[in-house]
Amino acid sequence: MLLRTMRFTREMNLRTKLLLLFTLLILFPLSLQGVITYRNFSATVDQKTEQFTVDIVRQINANLDRLLKDFERLSIIPLYDQMVLTILSKYDGEMGSATWASSDDYMKMKLYTSANAYDRAEIRGIHLVSNSGIFFSNIDSMAVDLVWDSRRDEWFEEVDRSDGAWVLIPPHHPSYYSVAPSDPYISVGRKIRDPDTLRPLGYILIDIKLDAFRNILSNLNYEQDSNVIVMDGQRRLLFERKSEGDPSTYDDLLKHNQLQPYGTNQRILLNGQPHLYVQHYSNYSGLSVISLTPTNVIRKESRELGTFTLWFAALCVAVVTLLAVIVSYRITRPLIELKKNMIRVEQGNFDRRIEVYGKDEFGQLGRGFNKMTEEINRLFNEVFILGIREKEAELSALQSQINPHFIYNTLESISMMAIRGHNSEVSDMVSALGKLLRYTIDKVDRLVPLKEEIRFVQSYVRIQQLRYGGRLRVEYDIDEEVKEIVVPKLILQPLVENAVYHGIDEAEQGGTIWISALRIEDVLLITVRDDGKGLPEREIEALNEQLRTLPSYQGYQRDDRSGLGLSNIAQRIMLIYGDKGELTVDGSLGQGLAVTISIRLVETGGETHV
Repeated sequence: MLLRTMRFTREMNLRTKLLLLFTLLILFPLSLQGVITYRNFSATVDQKTEQFTVDIVRQINANLDRLLKDFERLSIIPLYDQMVLTILSKYDGEMGSATWASSDDYMKMKLYTSANAYDRAEIRGIHLVSNSGIFFSNIDSMAVDLVWDSRRDEWFEEVDRSDGAWVLIPPHHPSYYSVAPSDPYISVGRKIRDPDTLRPLGYILIDIKLDAFRNILSNLNYEQDSNVIVMDGQRRLLFERKSEGDPSTYDDLLKHNQLQPYGTNQRILLNGQPHLYVQHYSNYSGLSVISLTPTNVIRKESRELGTFTLWFAALCVAVVTLLAVIVSYRITRPLIELKKNMIRVEQGNFDRRIEVYGKDEFGQLGRGFNKMTEEINRLFNEVFILGIREKEAELSALQSQINPHFIYNTLESISMMAIRGHNSEVSDMVSALGKLLRYTIDKVDRLVPLKEEIRFVQSYVRIQQLRYGGRLRVEYDIDEEVKEIVVPKLILQPLVENAVYHGIDEAEQGGTIWISALRIEDVLLITVRDDGKGLPEREIEALNEQLRTLPSYQGYQRDDRSGLGLSNIAQRIMLIYGDKGELTVDGSLGQGLAVTISIRLVETGGETHV
């Protein structure tokens, strides 16, 4: 795996390597910092949440203690009120044996209980009960019984056994209400004794609404998704806050025996979900407040931070990637440009130059490359031109060794013999061949007037027409104003030869070649067109691309397709005229080809020069 990775890395280009390097160098520390920050933040949030929950539970128990101390104070006040003690002593007897009480006593006791319950919304009722069952209450007499037998309610036995101490009764439905309440009540009860004789005189019951516990929670900033359980010293449920419709968490704790010792803070599994379990015990009331908070609620802020970190990281990755692309592109652009130009130089195009972007190492490479190509181009041209001159010198030396007049006289003798033999075709062919030889041997200059090049082509065409007969037709359209313009020697004959052998030779009906020369503004256009078999457009496009990108060092190479070949003619034009001369090919399959030479002219002193 490591070897494959190393091999893949070596095969990547520099731009991709830089892009990958920039991305990794920025992304790795960013990701590492994000992970470390997230983990530390999550741990800190968990600790803070746990401590916050412990503080909240303690505060709940403290508020409950204050509330219950108030109720304890209310339950002990009757012991110091002589009126209450006197009225209760009047109705002594066995529980449930009483039948009536005077209206005056009812009125006095109602005023007393109502005064103590005034402006206490959490109190449903304050009741004073005699030993015989006479029921005095601040509640309207139509809503409660006037005589009550406490033996009907099991919960009352705990009050009776209290022997004067205050007791807290878990939620229950007292039977002394004429209409059974929908919600249960929690009651604070006490047995009332005569302070002097300690003789039992009756009981005081204070019914507390569950809203008192709800108000305590609502006044605290407590997590809404957490469960709160309040139970007494006997682990009886006093209050439980839970979502409506959810099962009782207290029942689940009892069912799975998960009620923990007092003062416990730990994590437990409840219904398959992890919870933070916090329990606080009150030494005063004996109540335990239990908080159960789902772990996913505790880590809500951590998840929000994780989500934010993830999106922020994605944004950073996008920005980093964009910056890496831009930076790597700007860094590697000079190298890529240098690479492209090096490839073209390898193909023989020494005229390539690159733009120098600065004074750094890339700028130094660019300037060095430009100097190198300039020197190579200069040396090449010197060597190439020297080679051409050497060939011309060899040709001149060869010409000096051969007596042209001897060749011309010999051909003239053959022509006269053909005339005497009444063979005019042989005479015409020999005369045309003599003109060809005279043109190629006698003229050593590279530039000749166009009319001489046309006469040379006419001689060549005459020989070919003698060979092909009526199958070869040639038409000339030469403007008079261009006949004196000088052009490179031997640039038309190869084009005509190419049209004859590759366009018309295989056609049974032969074909026509059109040779035209005209001037349009300062451009000389020479065209050789045939109606032969032509070439597909794809091959024509490839041929034109090849002619435009020909390296100038190929020299005069011959090819079987076109005599000296289109490539050699294009090279000569490029060498002589530079970017002022061009050779192009046009046509289509079955419609023939048209080869056009275009040369930009320059006029000085009334004469036309190329």
